[in-house]
Amino acid sequence: MDFQVKLFNWEDQGNHLIILARGVIDSEAFRLLFEEIEAATRDLSECKVLIDLSDSACRIECAEIQGLVARLSLNRWPLNNKVAFVSASDIADYHRLFFLRTELAAHHLAVGVFRNSKVAIDWLAGIV
Repeated sequence: MDFQVKLFNWEDQGNHLIILARGVIDSEAFRLLFEEIEAATRDLSECKVLIDLSDSACRIECAEIQGLVARLSLNRWPLNNKVAFVSASDIADYHRLFFLRTELAAHHLAVGVFRNSKVAIDWLAGIV
């Protein structure tokens, strides 16, 4: 997996982290992705995180997702972050991300999964 990370801070609109990922995303890649998000947003509050996986392929099964979430240090996760995943067009990738969202939401994280980046951005902005 290859990903680009951009952090923006607008005075009137808060903190925004945008991650563009390409390639195959497996359990290890997701772990690295979450470590990057934690490190980039550690000292920020209410950061809106957009993770665009539309040019990626998820190669992680549901059982692996449960194990991945169990291994994450979510107690160090910055409070009030809001994370939006944009799925690739493959419906199976969307379902895997939705299962990941469900596991993360069980830990009281605000996470959404979308098939359209515009809808994801609107959700992060509180428009939908």
